[in-house]
Amino acid sequence: MENDQIVDVLELLVKLWDLHNSNEFKSKNLAFAARGLDKFPGLIHSLSEQELLMIPGVGKVVVQLVQEVAATGTCTDLEQIIEQTPAGLLQLLKIKGLGPKKVRTIWQELQITEIDDLLVACEDGRLANLKGFGGSIVESVKLNIQFIKSNSSKLRINKASDLAAEIKTQLSQYFERVEIAGELRRNAEIISSLVFLVETEDLFGASGLLQSVEGLEEDRKESSPFTWRGGIAGHLIPLEIHFASQSEFISKYFGLSATQEHLSQVHFMERFEGKSIDSEQEIYTSQSLPYIEPEMREGLQEFEWAKNHGHLALIQYADLQGCLHNHSTYSDGKNTLVEMAEACRAHGLSYFGIADHSKYAAYAGGLKEEDVLRQHAEIDQLNSQWTDFQILKGIEADILPDGSLDYDADVLSSFDYVVASVHAGLVMDLDKAMSRVIKAIENPYTSILGHPTGRLLLARPGFPLQMSKILDACKANGVSVELNASPYRLDLDWRYIYEAMDKGLFVSVNPDAHAIAGITDMEWGVKVGRKGGLLKELTLNALSLAEIKKFFSKS
Repeated sequence: MENDQIVDVLELLVKLWDLHNSNEFKSKNLAFAARGLDKFPGLIHSLSEQELLMIPGVGKVVVQLVQEVAATGTCTDLEQIIEQTPAGLLQLLKIKGLGPKKVRTIWQELQITEIDDLLVACEDGRLANLKGFGGSIVESVKLNIQFIKSNSSKLRINKASDLAAEIKTQLSQYFERVEIAGELRRNAEIISSLVFLVETEDLFGASGLLQSVEGLEEDRKESSPFTWRGGIAGHLIPLEIHFASQSEFISKYFGLSATQEHLSQVHFMERFEGKSIDSEQEIYTSQSLPYIEPEMREGLQEFEWAKNHGHLALIQYADLQGCLHNHSTYSDGKNTLVEMAEACRAHGLSYFGIADHSKYAAYAGGLKEEDVLRQHAEIDQLNSQWTDFQILKGIEADILPDGSLDYDADVLSSFDYVVASVHAGLVMDLDKAMSRVIKAIENPYTSILGHPTGRLLLARPGFPLQMSKILDACKANGVSVELNASPYRLDLDWRYIYEAMDKGLFVSVNPDAHAIAGITDMEWGVKVGRKGGLLKELTLNALSLAEIKKFFSKS
């Protein structure tokens, strides 16, 4: 099992112990051990008992739990307490703002165990009447329930890509050509359905072959002779498998890969649907239109973008020369500074920017002033060893409620660059959010605005911002806006990249990596950035080391 899977099981056990108020001492010990295990950089499942005991917080009882989870995917303690827990409470524990103690209160006082019943209690005032549940908490719970329900059958792009690759491998056993179409071909950050196109000359008999594909579950009412619809076992996301002959394959593939708005702009239905064409390029050139890359076929601003910027190159992963906004064991990362730097160097990058959490983020091991000095001394020592690579001294400084950053000017001036981010107090109205973020952008030490809205895809909507004014402020103050490439964020929303490009604003594709494996999340940032027309020349970390140092100096 992967480390994250083991830690997830242990953290669920902690939540359920707290929910049942069964063993506070064991719960606290396991929670502390889980944090230590979560930061461990190696493979937990391969460790011996003695090696596990060396991890902070891990005693012999936790060793037994870890070994059992690593071997079976679960543990006896968890299975026993799940048997005592109404299934719906597991869903309630996923609601932002509701910890185990609050869920226990809801369960005991209102006899509510299902998310739909909790939504009703939000609306009829019963939840607000409970001690400890003020109006703001109730409203937050209500919004989060609605958010969860509306996204229950969707997947983030990384999870959808993995699942689609598995399904494609299975389909390829029965069909010579299988392509992934739909939202996933357009690199949408959230995927609401998985769409495939398979080539076959037996259009009427092709669906029969799918009965042999393990896990596929057909919805016969929604299926048709040329399209199989249904799902796959263990997942809620809808699945479509379309059939096309060789002569119509390219036309069909195009039609399944663009939105209706884009299709209407290229007159697809009237001129190309069902026709035999040699390439997708033909659809555009035959109408004297610029070619639009698949990820941009959204029917929004792609043709206007092509008119203004089409002669310039879209960003590619290979264009990135450095990696900014990363964390190490100095704060809440799993790998040391040198391990993260060497991993970037191994990827062929020429610079690595460390941006550990600042002191306000005590929950994430934020750096106090003495930690900053210690880290900078280590960076100087490491940089003296390399001639082809350099570590840049950065920090992810918290934007405080009043818009200030959480270090004095003398500390901020010691960094090569500062990523300014909101982490706490995310529930804000538009006026509060705008004044807070604008003030941070105007701070002379701010270099990059980190994950601008604070959203977590499929888990938490972002706080409100007038993004046009935010982009204007970034441009006026020489600040880059981040496209946080973590597939959990992908924030800045790609729809605003069009405007950022028109304003000549640099966008920084940052992985927000907390471990070596997270560095390559920049690939998701590039994929989604291209949807909004992210240009190589305006991608901050596609600049050379000398160029990016000049940008950070604001000279």
